[in-house]
Amino acid sequence: MLPADRFFARVDKFECECPSCGRLLFSTDRPPKSRRLHSRGRLRGDARETPRSTSIWDLVWNPLSQRLRCPWCGVVYLIGLVAFPVKHGARRPLNAPPDTIPDKQQLLELRQRAGGWWANQAYENGGEVNLAVDEPCTCKPGGWDTGCAVHGLKSESPDDHTT
Repeated sequence: MLPADRFFARVDKFECECPSCGRLLFSTDRPPKSRRLHSRGRLRGDARETPRSTSIWDLVWNPLSQRLRCPWCGVVYLIGLVAFPVKHGARRPLNAPPDTIPDKQQLLELRQRAGGWWANQAYENGGEVNLAVDEPCTCKPGGWDTGCAVHGLKSESPDDHTT
């Protein structure tokens, strides 16, 4: 262990890779059944007031106890911060530290979780940017349906009638 002193730190919002199974974890993930816990501002207070509630136990990230539970492999971690001092006068790095840059697989998962799309062609000045889809999303919670009109492989722009 590096020589270190303890200091106050409270982690609220982050994203990381599970050290055990490698899946991406987001501190903002909430149990799907709980409407009460969708307010990020009340989450710490709710965890303090009802620590034995099943909705609190089902949290991926508990900001009160600083516990992270991977929903895929079930391993639980305590999260903290490590602060490394930078020498006075040291040059500022131009790039992010290597452990903060997602690899290709992680980028794909981030894009999927954010609802991102891959562009099939480059944007041309004056071209359309917003598309409306009349069909509702048919994806299952936490999953992806290839037949979904919004997110699936068959989704199309209004001008594309080839499918």
